[in-house]
Amino acid sequence: MHRFTHILAIIVLASVGLMAQAQTFEGYIEAADQSVARGDQYNAFRLYAIAAEESWAEDNAYDERIAEVYYKAGVAAYRATAYAEAEKYMVKLQNQPEVTKYTLHKYYIAQSAFRQGRYDQAASSFQQFLDEQPGAPEEYRSTALAQINDADWAIDAMANAADIQFRHMPEGINTPDSDVMYVRGPKGTRYFSSNNFEYKADSLTPQRRLSRIMKQTGENTAEALPESINIPNKNVAFSAFNKAMNRVYYSVCDFRNYDELICDLFVAEVGADGNWTNPRKLDINQAGYTTTQPNVGFDATSGSEYLFFSSDRPGGQGGMDIYRVKVSSDGTLGTVENVEKVNTSENDVSPFWYGPRQTLYFASDGRYTFGGLDIFKSYLIDGRFRNPINLGAPVNSAADDAYYTRFDDPDMAYVSSRKPVEEATYYSDNRDVCCYDIYEFTPDPRIDLQVLTFNKLNQKELEGVTVALYQETPSGPELVQEITNLEDNEFNFLVEPGGEYSLKATRDGFTEDLDEFDLASPELKDLAFIERRMYLNPIIKLDVFTFNNVDESELPGATVQLFEVADDGSMTLVKEITNPTGNDAHFDLEIGKRYHVIGAKAEFGKATTDVDLREASADQGGTIRRDLYLGQELEIYVIDGRTDEPLDNASIRLTKIDGTVVGEDTNPDGNDFYYTVNLDQDFILETSRDGYFPRRDTLRFTRQDLIDGGGKLVYTVPLFSDDIDKFLPFEVYFDNDHPDPDAYRSTTKLRYDETYFPYIAKEGEFKEEAVRGMEKEEAFLIGGDISQFFTQEVKAGWKQLTRFSDALIQHMQNGRSYSIALQGTASPRAPTEYNRRLSARRNMSLDLFFRHYKGGVLAKYLDSGKLEFVESALGETTANLDKIYSRIDRPRESVYSPRASIERRVSLVKATPTKKK
Repeated sequence: MHRFTHILAIIVLASVGLMAQAQTFEGYIEAADQSVARGDQYNAFRLYAIAAEESWAEDNAYDERIAEVYYKAGVAAYRATAYAEAEKYMVKLQNQPEVTKYTLHKYYIAQSAFRQGRYDQAASSFQQFLDEQPGAPEEYRSTALAQINDADWAIDAMANAADIQFRHMPEGINTPDSDVMYVRGPKGTRYFSSNNFEYKADSLTPQRRLSRIMKQTGENTAEALPESINIPNKNVAFSAFNKAMNRVYYSVCDFRNYDELICDLFVAEVGADGNWTNPRKLDINQAGYTTTQPNVGFDATSGSEYLFFSSDRPGGQGGMDIYRVKVSSDGTLGTVENVEKVNTSENDVSPFWYGPRQTLYFASDGRYTFGGLDIFKSYLIDGRFRNPINLGAPVNSAADDAYYTRFDDPDMAYVSSRKPVEEATYYSDNRDVCCYDIYEFTPDPRIDLQVLTFNKLNQKELEGVTVALYQETPSGPELVQEITNLEDNEFNFLVEPGGEYSLKATRDGFTEDLDEFDLASPELKDLAFIERRMYLNPIIKLDVFTFNNVDESELPGATVQLFEVADDGSMTLVKEITNPTGNDAHFDLEIGKRYHVIGAKAEFGKATTDVDLREASADQGGTIRRDLYLGQELEIYVIDGRTDEPLDNASIRLTKIDGTVVGEDTNPDGNDFYYTVNLDQDFILETSRDGYFPRRDTLRFTRQDLIDGGGKLVYTVPLFSDDIDKFLPFEVYFDNDHPDPDAYRSTTKLRYDETYFPYIAKEGEFKEEAVRGMEKEEAFLIGGDISQFFTQEVKAGWKQLTRFSDALIQHMQNGRSYSIALQGTASPRAPTEYNRRLSARRNMSLDLFFRHYKGGVLAKYLDSGKLEFVESALGETTANLDKIYSRIDRPRESVYSPRASIERRVSLVKATPTKKK
């Protein structure tokens, strides 16, 4: 049975009979061995200590067995929790030649130092044990490794000890034996359990002690409850009242073996006078197993009352576990459930529920502790117990600390501890190990902050993280505490009510996570427990190197940008690095994301690459390398040659002059293509798309092209539809009486481009003359009409003419033949015949334009008859203008007005396919 199931009764060696039979060196050893056999470690230690005295040195067996005695005395003292004595005898053993026979002696030195709070020395001694005894039993080596971690934890935890003052409860409550579990009862009464009673009917020698439930009213001396509760010859302890104070639960225990107890839970009614009546055993007890240490708590969330207790019954997690069972209003008990969140494979005992904060306090030696049992607390939030938190120092110590209770009005807590301090009632130079005493203190008013860290990608708990807590102050954030947890993902801090804090979580190979919270905010200000979850994404190192595309030499001074690509394709800049002296840049990438990398440098084009980690394993890690070769970036855009609209689904093939392919792509979703090229080299660009004539261009780019493009090269490829009628009809416009003003002939030597450019240069003159003498408002409107005419008619007509001409070249080069109808017109300002001849000159200027366009590409088709123009000189016959627009003395209307200007044009009406000649 576990030593935590009862109040340990320490028996002082005082039996004359026992002393009488152990008057020899060998006799004391034999008596001590017998004590060990029955589980009486304390008396065994005292007997071995007598045998170890030097007064036995003349005994023939002394030299032969003294090393054995030292070792047995040290082990028995350790098991009796006399840690200073245990260390003393193990140190004595070190000076004996036979020390090598005792492979665990350094282990016990380390454990004894640990239980005395000397954590640095304990860690060092545990490590020596591991180094010197590789063949020691695995259970001891495993414990030593765990205790090194415990020591490291304790050292860090001691640095953050709270400023709490303890008051040792006075005599009358504390006795020379164990006193525990101080609780408040109805009408100001207080109850606790004391082991300070003789067991007169004990059959063993020396006699053991019994525990009794004690009651104190006012300042009176505490008295034991009547024998109806404190059953004779049994151990009775641990009072637990329900919320209504009309029912009380307690434990009744029998000795089993020497100092082991087996306990059952009882319940009694509490009358109006405070007396306990009708005691009876509960049906949740389990035969052959201990059920003990009751406590009753009200769960405010569910509105139910629960009975908590500890037990070693089957089905637990190991050792003693904490259980709870729902209690109905009539006292009926529900189904027993294991409080799994707080239990460990070791011992979890002495539960106490504190209703105002919905908190379960308990003692455990199965977690990081300062030594033995430490007190922990777990908050019940939304029906779920949170990870237990160690109450820290000085509430916990290197000794066993348990039986925590807490009550309001006033807010006061109580703890039972076995720490060997001078004020402990049992303590004396000759009695260095014994019992629990009860201490009183005001609880720490700070708020519990629990931080949990997770792998963001797979949501698993992430250990090995460092979490730093900062408090915001007028001078900036100040570090409060920094914790690195190599074992699990839990970090516990204490924060001041109303404070403003921030958290930073970091771990190598992961992104950092930041968090901020204000305890004065409405959602946090009334909480006693705050849980913050932090998520760190695993990262992969990305090494990017830049090179000159011409000779593949290292290219320093490039700027490398890392973008995160969202699911919709949008990109967010993550980081930008410019390395002025090297060609490398380094980034941290998050697994589960997609990235785009761009490298650029002045007078060089961009080089890009993608890194897709969306399907990467959360445990992948490692390094990725990307090499970027920077030439000059060439942007190619494919457009409709008639409308300038982007053409998607075009295909291009870019090659060097020697046939080396630079790129060959089809863009189904856009009209843009990107390549890296070198200056002053020839390239061949072939472009095609369904419904359009393919084309082939020879490209050569110079540094001036790079300057003109603002550091990049841009080339636009117009493709022309294989349907020439899509370009027609359209009009081109002429200045008044042009070409060849005042000429009466029907021919001209001026191409259209030679008359067009002088015409658009006169836009300002047309505005000025058209608004002369007008009021300001009317002049503004007429001036706007003229600007619109020059933009939407004159200049647009020229642009359409060049597009049509380019398309016509493509059609003719692909074996087509056309007859194109031209219709020249004029405004009615001159006589009809003059206007007819002027219209003929305008038609001819278009003919000459086509013949000489782009070096005369179309001339051979005109000469061969594959391309011909059918010209109509219509003069003013199509004009529909008032007579005022024909008057020479009214130039504002007849020359400069938009209505007159629009009649001076040539219309390209239709292109009729003809048979090849």
